[in-house]
Amino acid sequence: MAELRFPSSQLTVALSRHAAWANGRSDGERLQRRGEDFSFLRLDNAKLNDAILSRCQFVGASLVKAELRRADLFAGDFMHADLSGAVMDRSDLRGANMMKAILRGASLNQADLRPGQIVAGDGGIKSQAANLKEAKIDGADLRAAQLDEANLAVASATGANFSNASLFAVNLAGADLSGANLTAARLRDVNLVGAKMDGVLLQGADLQGANLRNVDLSKVNLKGVDLSGAVHRKSASLPTEIEVLLHAHSRWIATGGAEGQRAILSGKRLAGCDFSSCDLRGAELHGCDLQNASFTHAQLLFASFLGAEMVKANFDQADLGGVNFTGADLRGATFRGAKLTGAPLFSASQQATGRIIYPILSGADLSGADFRGAVLDHIDLRNAKLERANFAGADLRHCLGAAETQTPAPGPAIRS
Repeated sequence: MAELRFPSSQLTVALSRHAAWANGRSDGERLQRRGEDFSFLRLDNAKLNDAILSRCQFVGASLVKAELRRADLFAGDFMHADLSGAVMDRSDLRGANMMKAILRGASLNQADLRPGQIVAGDGGIKSQAANLKEAKIDGADLRAAQLDEANLAVASATGANFSNASLFAVNLAGADLSGANLTAARLRDVNLVGAKMDGVLLQGADLQGANLRNVDLSKVNLKGVDLSGAVHRKSASLPTEIEVLLHAHSRWIATGGAEGQRAILSGKRLAGCDFSSCDLRGAELHGCDLQNASFTHAQLLFASFLGAEMVKANFDQADLGGVNFTGADLRGATFRGAKLTGAPLFSASQQATGRIIYPILSGADLSGADFRGAVLDHIDLRNAKLERANFAGADLRHCLGAAETQTPAPGPAIRS
Protein backbone atom coordinates (compact mmCIF):
# COMPACT_ATOMS: atom_id res chain seq x y z
CA MET A 1 0.00 0.00 0.00
CA ALA A 2 1.33 3.44 -0.98
CA GLU A 3 2.16 6.07 1.66
CA LEU A 4 -0.44 8.69 2.45
CA ARG A 5 0.13 12.17 1.01
CA PHE A 6 -1.07 15.57 2.18
CA PRO A 7 -3.31 17.56 -0.20
CA SER A 8 -1.64 19.97 -2.59
CA SER A 9 -1.77 23.69 -1.75
CA GLN A 10 -4.30 24.14 -4.56
CA LEU A 11 -6.62 21.48 -3.13
CA THR A 12 -6.17 22.87 0.38
CA VAL A 13 -7.40 26.26 -0.86
CA ALA A 14 -10.34 24.61 -2.65
CA LEU A 15 -11.29 22.75 0.56
CA SER A 16 -11.13 25.99 2.52
CA ARG A 17 -13.33 27.80 -0.01
CA HIS A 18 -15.86 24.92 0.09
CA ALA A 19 -16.04 25.19 3.89
CA ALA A 20 -16.72 28.92 3.48
CA TRP A 21 -19.44 28.18 0.91
CA ALA A 22 -21.05 25.65 3.24
CA ASN A 23 -21.17 28.33 5.93
CA GLY A 24 -22.92 30.76 3.56
CA ARG A 25 -19.99 33.11 3.12
CA SER A 26 -19.82 35.19 -0.06
CA ASP A 27 -16.14 34.36 -0.62
CA GLY A 28 -16.83 30.62 -0.68
CA GLU A 29 -17.17 28.26 -3.63
CA ARG A 30 -18.70 24.81 -3.78
CA LEU A 31 -16.19 22.01 -4.45
CA GLN A 32 -16.96 20.38 -7.79
CA ARG A 33 -14.39 17.85 -8.95
CA ARG A 34 -15.57 15.10 -11.29
CA GLY A 35 -13.37 12.12 -12.11
CA GLU A 36 -10.33 13.43 -10.19
CA ASP A 37 -7.81 11.29 -8.36
CA PHE A 38 -7.62 11.76 -4.58
CA SER A 39 -6.02 8.38 -3.94
CA PHE A 40 -3.82 8.01 -0.84
CA LEU A 41 -4.54 11.56 0.35
CA ARG A 42 -4.92 12.50 4.00
CA LEU A 43 -8.39 14.02 4.17
CA ASP A 44 -9.20 13.29 7.81
CA ASN A 45 -11.90 15.59 9.26
CA ALA A 46 -12.43 17.20 5.83
CA LYS A 47 -15.63 19.28 5.60
CA LEU A 48 -17.12 18.04 2.33
CA ASN A 49 -20.86 18.29 2.94
CA ASP A 50 -22.73 18.76 -0.38
CA ALA A 51 -19.52 18.48 -2.43
CA ILE A 52 -19.79 17.16 -5.99
CA LEU A 53 -17.18 14.41 -6.36
CA SER A 54 -18.78 11.96 -8.77
CA ARG A 55 -16.54 9.25 -10.28
CA CYS A 56 -13.56 10.42 -8.21
CA GLN A 57 -10.91 8.01 -6.94
CA PHE A 58 -10.24 7.79 -3.21
CA VAL A 59 -8.30 4.51 -3.31
CA GLY A 60 -6.40 4.05 -0.04
CA ALA A 61 -7.27 7.59 1.09
CA SER A 62 -7.82 8.45 4.75
CA LEU A 63 -11.16 10.15 5.37
CA VAL A 64 -11.42 9.45 9.08
CA LYS A 65 -14.31 11.47 10.57
CA ALA A 66 -14.74 13.35 7.30
CA GLU A 67 -18.11 15.05 6.76
CA LEU A 68 -19.72 14.03 3.47
CA ARG A 69 -23.41 14.65 4.12
CA ARG A 70 -25.46 14.81 0.90
CA ALA A 71 -22.24 14.62 -1.13
CA ASP A 72 -22.37 13.44 -4.73
CA LEU A 73 -20.03 10.42 -4.64
CA PHE A 74 -21.61 8.63 -7.57
CA ALA A 75 -19.45 5.72 -8.84
CA GLY A 76 -16.59 6.79 -6.59
CA ASP A 77 -13.74 4.36 -5.92
CA PHE A 78 -13.05 4.02 -2.18
CA MET A 79 -11.22 0.69 -2.31
CA HIS A 80 -9.06 0.26 0.83
CA ALA A 81 -10.03 3.77 1.99
CA ASP A 82 -10.35 4.49 5.72
CA LEU A 83 -13.73 6.11 6.38
CA SER A 84 -13.88 5.30 10.09
CA GLY A 85 -16.37 7.59 11.80
CA ALA A 86 -17.12 9.44 8.56
CA VAL A 87 -20.56 11.04 8.21
CA MET A 88 -22.08 10.23 4.81
CA ASP A 89 -25.76 10.69 5.59
CA ARG A 90 -27.96 10.99 2.48
CA SER A 91 -24.90 10.87 0.22
CA ASP A 92 -25.14 9.54 -3.33
CA LEU A 93 -22.98 6.41 -3.42
CA ARG A 94 -24.72 4.67 -6.29
CA GLY A 95 -22.33 2.29 -8.03
CA ALA A 96 -19.51 3.11 -5.59
CA ASN A 97 -16.63 0.70 -5.04
CA MET A 98 -15.94 0.33 -1.32
CA MET A 99 -14.26 -3.06 -1.47
CA LYS A 100 -12.12 -3.63 1.63
CA ALA A 101 -12.87 -0.09 2.82
CA ILE A 102 -12.99 0.62 6.56
CA LEU A 103 -16.28 2.18 7.66
CA ARG A 104 -16.28 1.31 11.34
CA GLY A 105 -18.61 3.63 13.21
CA ALA A 106 -19.42 5.54 10.02
CA SER A 107 -22.86 7.06 9.49
CA LEU A 108 -24.61 6.35 6.20
CA ASN A 109 -28.12 7.20 7.33
CA GLN A 110 -30.39 7.26 4.24
CA ALA A 111 -27.37 6.95 1.93
CA ASP A 112 -28.08 5.75 -1.60
CA LEU A 113 -26.03 2.64 -2.46
CA ARG A 114 -28.19 1.28 -5.24
CA PRO A 115 -26.76 0.29 -8.64
CA GLY A 116 -25.60 3.22 -10.74
CA GLN A 117 -26.11 3.59 -14.48
CA ILE A 118 -22.60 4.00 -15.90
CA VAL A 119 -21.65 4.99 -19.46
CA ALA A 120 -19.52 2.14 -20.84
CA GLY A 121 -16.53 2.54 -23.15
CA ASP A 122 -18.64 1.67 -26.19
CA GLY A 123 -21.11 4.41 -25.35
CA GLY A 124 -23.71 2.02 -23.95
CA ILE A 125 -25.19 2.17 -20.48
CA LYS A 126 -24.37 -0.48 -17.90
CA SER A 127 -25.61 -0.99 -14.36
CA GLN A 128 -22.89 -1.03 -11.70
CA ALA A 129 -23.80 -2.29 -8.23
CA ALA A 130 -22.24 -0.78 -5.13
CA ASN A 131 -19.35 -2.97 -3.98
CA LEU A 132 -18.69 -3.33 -0.25
CA LYS A 133 -17.11 -6.77 -0.46
CA GLU A 134 -14.88 -7.43 2.58
CA ALA A 135 -15.61 -3.92 3.88
CA LYS A 136 -15.40 -3.25 7.63
CA ILE A 137 -18.68 -1.60 8.61
CA ASP A 138 -18.83 -2.69 12.24
CA GLY A 139 -21.06 -0.36 14.25
CA ALA A 140 -21.94 1.70 11.17
CA ASP A 141 -25.28 3.51 10.98
CA LEU A 142 -27.09 2.46 7.80
CA ARG A 143 -30.63 3.24 8.92
CA ALA A 144 -33.01 3.59 5.98
CA ALA A 145 -30.08 3.26 3.55
CA GLN A 146 -30.77 2.09 -0.01
CA LEU A 147 -28.54 -0.94 -0.60
CA ASP A 148 -30.46 -2.87 -3.25
CA GLU A 149 -28.27 -5.36 -5.17
CA ALA A 150 -25.09 -4.21 -3.38
CA ASN A 151 -22.27 -6.70 -2.77
CA LEU A 152 -21.42 -7.07 0.92
CA ALA A 153 -19.96 -10.58 0.67
CA VAL A 154 -17.71 -11.48 3.64
CA ALA A 155 -18.13 -7.94 5.01
CA SER A 156 -17.78 -7.42 8.75
CA ALA A 157 -20.90 -5.65 9.99
CA THR A 158 -21.04 -6.55 13.67
CA GLY A 159 -23.38 -4.26 15.55
CA ALA A 160 -24.24 -2.32 12.39
CA ASN A 161 -27.66 -0.68 12.20
CA PHE A 162 -29.63 -1.58 9.06
CA SER A 163 -33.07 -0.86 10.53
CA ASN A 164 -35.62 0.11 7.86
CA ALA A 165 -32.91 -0.26 5.20
CA SER A 166 -33.66 -1.65 1.74
CA LEU A 167 -31.42 -4.65 0.97
CA PHE A 168 -33.23 -6.27 -1.92
CA ALA A 169 -31.09 -9.00 -3.57
CA VAL A 170 -28.00 -7.92 -1.60
CA ASN A 171 -25.09 -10.38 -1.43
CA LEU A 172 -24.20 -10.94 2.24
CA ALA A 173 -22.64 -14.38 1.76
CA GLY A 174 -20.16 -15.12 4.53
CA ALA A 175 -20.76 -11.72 6.17
CA ASP A 176 -20.53 -11.28 9.94
CA LEU A 177 -23.79 -9.71 11.10
CA SER A 178 -23.44 -10.64 14.75
CA GLY A 179 -25.48 -8.23 16.86
CA ALA A 180 -26.58 -6.21 13.83
CA ASN A 181 -29.95 -4.46 13.80
CA LEU A 182 -32.09 -5.47 10.81
CA THR A 183 -35.41 -4.46 12.35
CA ALA A 184 -38.01 -3.86 9.62
CA ALA A 185 -35.31 -4.21 6.94
CA ARG A 186 -36.39 -5.27 3.46
CA LEU A 187 -34.29 -8.34 2.65
CA ARG A 188 -36.17 -10.03 -0.17
CA ASP A 189 -34.04 -12.42 -2.25
CA VAL A 190 -30.94 -11.59 -0.19
CA ASN A 191 -27.99 -14.03 -0.25
CA LEU A 192 -27.02 -14.85 3.33
CA VAL A 193 -25.21 -18.15 2.71
CA GLY A 194 -22.94 -18.83 5.69
CA ALA A 195 -23.54 -15.43 7.30
CA LYS A 196 -22.97 -15.17 11.06
CA MET A 197 -26.18 -13.93 12.63
CA ASP A 198 -25.76 -14.52 16.36
CA GLY A 199 -27.89 -12.03 18.25
CA VAL A 200 -29.11 -10.24 15.12
CA LEU A 201 -32.36 -8.26 15.49
CA LEU A 202 -34.89 -9.20 12.80
CA GLN A 203 -38.23 -8.04 14.20
CA GLY A 204 -40.53 -7.18 11.31
CA ALA A 205 -37.87 -7.99 8.67
CA ASP A 206 -38.92 -9.21 5.22
CA LEU A 207 -36.80 -12.23 4.24
CA GLN A 208 -39.03 -13.58 1.51
CA GLY A 209 -37.07 -15.69 -0.95
CA ALA A 210 -33.84 -15.28 1.02
CA ASN A 211 -31.01 -17.82 0.76
CA LEU A 212 -30.03 -18.76 4.31
CA ARG A 213 -28.07 -21.94 3.62
CA ASN A 214 -25.39 -22.76 6.23
CA VAL A 215 -26.84 -20.15 8.61
CA ASP A 216 -27.35 -21.26 12.21
CA LEU A 217 -30.65 -19.62 13.17
CA SER A 218 -30.93 -21.40 16.50
CA LYS A 219 -29.84 -18.23 18.35
CA VAL A 220 -31.99 -15.83 16.33
CA ASN A 221 -35.46 -14.63 17.31
CA LEU A 222 -37.56 -15.19 14.18
CA LYS A 223 -40.85 -14.01 15.66
CA GLY A 224 -42.62 -11.76 13.16
CA VAL A 225 -40.06 -12.45 10.41
CA ASP A 226 -41.45 -13.21 6.94
CA LEU A 227 -39.55 -16.24 5.59
CA SER A 228 -41.99 -17.10 2.79
CA GLY A 229 -40.14 -18.92 0.03
CA ALA A 230 -36.82 -18.62 1.87
CA VAL A 231 -34.33 -21.51 1.93
CA HIS A 232 -33.26 -22.00 5.51
CA ARG A 233 -32.35 -24.68 8.01
CA LYS A 234 -35.25 -25.73 10.18
CA SER A 235 -33.41 -28.14 12.46
CA ALA A 236 -31.27 -27.67 15.55
CA SER A 237 -27.60 -26.77 15.29
CA LEU A 238 -25.10 -29.27 13.95
CA PRO A 239 -22.13 -30.24 16.14
CA THR A 240 -19.98 -27.16 16.89
CA GLU A 241 -17.07 -28.51 14.85
CA ILE A 242 -19.32 -28.86 11.80
CA GLU A 243 -20.84 -25.38 12.24
CA VAL A 244 -17.32 -23.92 12.25
CA LEU A 245 -16.42 -25.88 9.12
CA LEU A 246 -19.62 -24.76 7.39
CA HIS A 247 -18.84 -21.09 8.09
CA ALA A 248 -15.29 -21.46 6.73
CA HIS A 249 -16.67 -23.33 3.71
CA SER A 250 -19.18 -20.55 3.04
CA ARG A 251 -16.36 -18.00 3.06
CA TRP A 252 -14.40 -20.26 0.69
CA ILE A 253 -17.38 -20.25 -1.70
CA ALA A 254 -18.03 -16.49 -1.39
CA THR A 255 -14.40 -15.58 -2.16
CA GLY A 256 -13.82 -18.14 -4.90
CA GLY A 257 -11.36 -20.00 -2.68
CA ALA A 258 -9.28 -16.92 -1.77
CA GLU A 259 -10.33 -17.07 1.89
CA GLY A 260 -11.95 -19.56 4.23
CA GLN A 261 -11.49 -23.27 3.77
CA ARG A 262 -13.13 -26.00 1.74
CA ALA A 263 -15.15 -28.39 3.89
CA ILE A 264 -13.16 -31.63 4.19
CA LEU A 265 -15.28 -33.99 6.25
CA SER A 266 -13.77 -37.26 5.05
CA GLY A 267 -13.87 -40.13 7.52
CA LYS A 268 -16.10 -38.36 10.03
CA ARG A 269 -18.94 -40.12 11.83
CA LEU A 270 -21.99 -38.01 11.01
CA ALA A 271 -24.77 -40.59 11.11
CA GLY A 272 -28.19 -38.98 11.52
CA CYS A 273 -26.91 -35.41 11.06
CA ASP A 274 -29.30 -32.99 9.40
CA PHE A 275 -27.67 -31.01 6.58
CA SER A 276 -31.03 -29.99 5.11
CA SER A 277 -30.84 -26.73 3.11
CA CYS A 278 -27.06 -26.50 3.66
CA ASP A 279 -24.62 -25.43 0.95
CA LEU A 280 -21.86 -28.02 0.56
CA ARG A 281 -20.76 -27.21 -2.97
CA GLY A 282 -17.40 -28.83 -3.64
CA ALA A 283 -17.23 -30.43 -0.19
CA GLU A 284 -15.29 -33.66 0.32
CA LEU A 285 -17.04 -36.37 2.37
CA HIS A 286 -15.05 -39.47 1.43
CA GLY A 287 -15.68 -42.53 3.57
CA CYS A 288 -18.02 -40.68 5.94
CA ASP A 289 -20.57 -42.46 8.06
CA LEU A 290 -23.72 -40.63 6.93
CA GLN A 291 -26.30 -43.32 7.57
CA ASN A 292 -29.77 -41.80 7.99
CA ALA A 293 -28.33 -38.31 7.40
CA SER A 294 -30.58 -35.75 5.73
CA PHE A 295 -29.60 -33.54 2.79
CA THR A 296 -33.09 -32.44 1.74
CA HIS A 297 -33.05 -29.25 -0.36
CA ALA A 298 -29.24 -29.13 0.06
CA GLN A 299 -26.91 -27.59 -2.54
CA LEU A 300 -24.34 -30.32 -3.29
CA LEU A 301 -22.84 -29.19 -6.59
CA PHE A 302 -19.56 -31.10 -7.21
CA ALA A 303 -19.63 -32.64 -3.72
CA SER A 304 -17.74 -35.94 -3.44
CA PHE A 305 -19.00 -38.92 -1.39
CA LEU A 306 -16.50 -41.59 -2.47
CA GLY A 307 -17.03 -44.79 -0.50
CA ALA A 308 -19.35 -43.08 2.02
CA GLU A 309 -21.77 -45.12 4.14
CA MET A 310 -25.13 -43.53 3.33
CA VAL A 311 -27.74 -46.18 4.01
CA LYS A 312 -31.20 -44.54 4.12
CA ALA A 313 -29.78 -41.05 3.62
CA ASN A 314 -32.30 -38.48 2.39
CA PHE A 315 -31.49 -36.38 -0.71
CA ASP A 316 -35.06 -35.32 -1.54
CA GLN A 317 -35.17 -32.10 -3.62
CA ALA A 318 -31.36 -31.73 -3.39
CA ASP A 319 -29.21 -30.27 -6.18
CA LEU A 320 -26.68 -33.00 -6.98
CA GLY A 321 -25.16 -31.52 -10.12
CA GLY A 322 -21.78 -33.11 -10.84
CA VAL A 323 -21.81 -35.08 -7.56
CA ASN A 324 -19.51 -38.10 -7.16
CA PHE A 325 -21.04 -41.17 -5.48
CA THR A 326 -18.37 -43.66 -6.61
CA GLY A 327 -18.50 -46.76 -4.41
CA ALA A 328 -20.97 -45.21 -1.95
CA ASP A 329 -23.42 -47.38 -0.02
CA LEU A 330 -26.79 -45.75 -0.72
CA ARG A 331 -29.09 -48.66 0.01
CA GLY A 332 -32.59 -47.39 0.75
CA ALA A 333 -31.60 -43.75 0.16
CA THR A 334 -34.24 -41.37 -1.18
CA PHE A 335 -33.78 -38.94 -4.08
CA ARG A 336 -37.38 -37.85 -4.64
CA GLY A 337 -37.43 -34.75 -6.83
CA ALA A 338 -33.63 -34.45 -6.70
CA LYS A 339 -31.56 -33.14 -9.63
CA LEU A 340 -28.65 -35.38 -10.69
CA THR A 341 -27.62 -33.41 -13.75
CA GLY A 342 -24.52 -32.01 -15.42
CA ALA A 343 -22.91 -28.88 -14.01
CA PRO A 344 -20.73 -26.44 -15.97
CA LEU A 345 -17.17 -26.08 -14.71
CA PHE A 346 -15.76 -22.58 -14.11
CA SER A 347 -12.18 -21.46 -13.53
CA ALA A 348 -10.99 -19.78 -10.31
CA SER A 349 -11.70 -16.42 -11.98
CA GLN A 350 -15.27 -17.57 -12.72
CA GLN A 351 -14.62 -17.95 -16.46
CA ALA A 352 -16.56 -20.70 -18.23
CA THR A 353 -14.29 -23.58 -19.25
CA GLY A 354 -16.82 -25.22 -21.58
CA ARG A 355 -16.64 -28.47 -19.58
CA ILE A 356 -19.66 -30.11 -17.99
CA ILE A 357 -19.26 -32.55 -15.10
CA TYR A 358 -21.99 -35.19 -14.77
CA PRO A 359 -22.82 -37.16 -11.60
CA ILE A 360 -20.90 -40.40 -11.13
CA LEU A 361 -22.61 -43.49 -9.66
CA SER A 362 -19.99 -46.09 -10.61
CA GLY A 363 -19.91 -48.93 -8.09
CA ALA A 364 -22.57 -47.28 -5.91
CA ASP A 365 -25.06 -49.57 -4.17
CA LEU A 366 -28.50 -48.05 -4.78
CA SER A 367 -30.50 -51.15 -3.90
CA GLY A 368 -33.99 -50.09 -2.81
CA ALA A 369 -33.26 -46.39 -3.47
CA ASP A 370 -36.21 -44.13 -4.26
CA PHE A 371 -35.76 -41.88 -7.33
CA ARG A 372 -39.42 -41.00 -7.86
CA GLY A 373 -39.70 -37.69 -9.69
CA ALA A 374 -35.92 -37.20 -9.85
CA VAL A 375 -34.08 -35.85 -12.90
CA LEU A 376 -31.03 -37.86 -14.02
CA ASP A 377 -29.05 -36.66 -17.02
CA HIS A 378 -26.12 -38.34 -18.85
CA ILE A 379 -25.43 -40.78 -16.00
CA ASP A 380 -23.91 -44.22 -16.52
CA LEU A 381 -26.07 -46.56 -14.42
CA ARG A 382 -24.60 -49.78 -15.78
CA ASN A 383 -22.10 -50.31 -12.95
CA ALA A 384 -24.42 -49.35 -10.09
CA LYS A 385 -26.49 -51.81 -8.08
CA LEU A 386 -30.14 -50.93 -8.72
CA GLU A 387 -32.08 -53.92 -7.38
CA ARG A 388 -35.57 -52.82 -6.23
CA ALA A 389 -34.73 -49.15 -6.93
CA ASN A 390 -37.83 -47.11 -7.72
CA PHE A 391 -37.59 -44.80 -10.76
CA ALA A 392 -41.33 -44.13 -11.16
CA GLY A 393 -41.84 -40.77 -12.81
CA ALA A 394 -38.09 -40.10 -12.99
CA ASP A 395 -36.56 -38.33 -15.98
CA LEU A 396 -33.70 -40.54 -17.23
CA ARG A 397 -32.65 -38.54 -20.28
CA HIS A 398 -29.47 -39.78 -22.01
CA CYS A 399 -28.68 -42.19 -19.12
CA LEU A 400 -26.79 -45.37 -20.01
CA GLY A 401 -28.41 -48.50 -18.63
CA ALA A 402 -31.71 -46.70 -18.16
CA ALA A 403 -33.66 -49.55 -19.72
CA GLU A 404 -32.69 -51.83 -16.84
CA THR A 405 -34.33 -49.45 -14.37
CA GLN A 406 -37.79 -49.79 -15.89
CA THR A 407 -40.19 -52.12 -14.15
CA PRO A 408 -41.55 -54.44 -16.87
CA ALA A 409 -45.27 -54.23 -17.50
CA PRO A 410 -47.21 -57.34 -16.45
CA GLY A 411 -47.67 -59.86 -19.27
CA PRO A 412 -51.04 -61.11 -20.51
CA ALA A 413 -52.93 -63.45 -18.22
CA ILE A 414 -52.54 -67.14 -19.12
CA ARG A 415 -55.66 -69.21 -18.92
CA SER A 416 -55.30 -72.81 -18.04
